[in-house]
Amino acid sequence: MTLPLNNAQRYVPEAINGDFRGKHIVTVEQFAPDDMDSLFKSAARMRTRVQRGDRGLVDLCLGKVMATLFFEASTRTDMSFQAAMLRLGGEVISTSGGVQFSSVYKGENLADTVRAVGCYADVVVLRHPEVRSSYEAAYYLDRLNERLGTHPVVVSGGDGVGEHPTQALLDLFTIADIKGSLDNLKITLVGDLLYGRTVHSLAKLIALHGAVNTTLAFVSPEMLKMPPAVMSFLKSRDIAVYETQQLDEVIGDSDVIYWTRIQEERFPLRADYEAIADQFIVTPATMARASDKAILMHPLPRKHEMGTQADHDVLDADQRSVYFQQMANGMYMRMALLAKVLGAER
Repeated sequence: MTLPLNNAQRYVPEAINGDFRGKHIVTVEQFAPDDMDSLFKSAARMRTRVQRGDRGLVDLCLGKVMATLFFEASTRTDMSFQAAMLRLGGEVISTSGGVQFSSVYKGENLADTVRAVGCYADVVVLRHPEVRSSYEAAYYLDRLNERLGTHPVVVSGGDGVGEHPTQALLDLFTIADIKGSLDNLKITLVGDLLYGRTVHSLAKLIALHGAVNTTLAFVSPEMLKMPPAVMSFLKSRDIAVYETQQLDEVIGDSDVIYWTRIQEERFPLRADYEAIADQFIVTPATMARASDKAILMHPLPRKHEMGTQADHDVLDADQRSVYFQQMANGMYMRMALLAKVLGAER
């Protein structure tokens, strides 16, 4: 659901500009190329330290508290943030049983809920169904900071159909990590590009990084094309974009194939959904038409957009499928981001 913007939702977040300390993280537009590269290097270091069992990690956020405030169900985002904070030596608090048992369902608004949580935590991870809800949270946390002299920050875990900045960061890190560079790539995004907040953020982040000679291909049904605002953003940064409804036009020379689910529940008529649904299912036969050097990504969870369980098993065994690497990288990226915004790592 998208509501009219109020003063809080018009909040303009501070650019990272080489210093993450005390910054709210609500949009990929806060990041410059150097900020991304610094974060990617930090995530790679976190991965190495975790894999070698470095006990010094638990000193980085010792004494810090992270609160998770999820108004929408989540497994990967929620648990990866929690695991990230615990591996850094911090503590995690959350509403017992989820927000359905919290003061929100007694009528409390987001502004008051976020400020209450901000009284207890150093960082608040927020997932909410309204677009720009994280902007509103940042605005009211700043007002709390002015009053109490504290400095809790908010990190967006996804806001409606708007953005999912940490997902985009881990996705781009995965691409750069596997491909060695973000230059000279054809990155193909497939499926629900209208409502998919992960692809909105990823497309914008690629543009902000300034990758050289990299092309974005968007494959979707006409009614689920990338939103005009995202297209304008890409155009303003001279990003080459190709739109089509036919995967076969682009799959053969794609370096990265990023698959998303066509959301059946978004269609007013089931017949409209059934007319296009089978065109946006990735199976082993689909990947047989892709390059041997391509990688297959997916933000997960997956449903019928990857076919049957038998198809899942074959795709999982394909060396080009990297969605579980994406998932693992999510924790490392969030470790790096938490350490930086809390001032534990430069």
